[in-house]
Amino acid sequence: MGFINNTSYILNAVLTKKGREYLATNDARFEVTKFALADDEVDYTLWDTAHPLGNNYYGAVLESMPLVEACVDPEVVMKYKLITAPVGSKALPVISNVTVSVTLEYILTADGSEERQTHDFTDIKTLGLRDVYADEDYKFLILNSNIVDIKVIGSAASPDPGTDLTGRITKQVIGKGAKITAGKIGPIPGTLKTSLIITGQSSGAIFVVPITVVFNNQ
Repeated sequence: MGFINNTSYILNAVLTKKGREYLATNDARFEVTKFALADDEVDYTLWDTAHPLGNNYYGAVLESMPLVEACVDPEVVMKYKLITAPVGSKALPVISNVTVSVTLEYILTADGSEERQTHDFTDIKTLGLRDVYADEDYKFLILNSNIVDIKVIGSAASPDPGTDLTGRITKQVIGKGAKITAGKIGPIPGTLKTSLIITGQSSGAIFVVPITVVFNNQ
């Protein structure tokens, strides 16, 4: 990651693996229909209401901050998406009714059979902003699909159930709920960890769930 020269306005876009595949087909499948804005790199504590030159300079430091180059790592960017809130709102939306951490077992029995534990994420709600996002869809992104597999529960939003937007090891589905399943791990290393990032598709609210998969040799 680096910084962009902010002496002029620059649009720097980086395509995901799936985006590059669509662009390479040259069959009109690559079409930007939605976009999101975020202000991850902005430090609002630098807004200086005590600036000696007056209110025209309150944001002088903010406006001269370097911009971060485009990046496709969901753990680094687009954590704080800009949204339109109802007039009078005083708090940001939050994702509720989610298990804060999950531990699953991959069990291998003496006869060679295996059992992979699962966990369902259902009945998720987005609270705040007068509940205008209470019934939104969510993006469920597993950062390492070698450790945990994920499938949508119920009807899926775009992309459809047969379309997973994947990187090299990430995997995501979009819908109301998701099921995760322990991957086939073991015996070395015996414990592996990853994260599930849940993002409200309209609100931009984010909830990160640590996921641990433990190998159990019976």
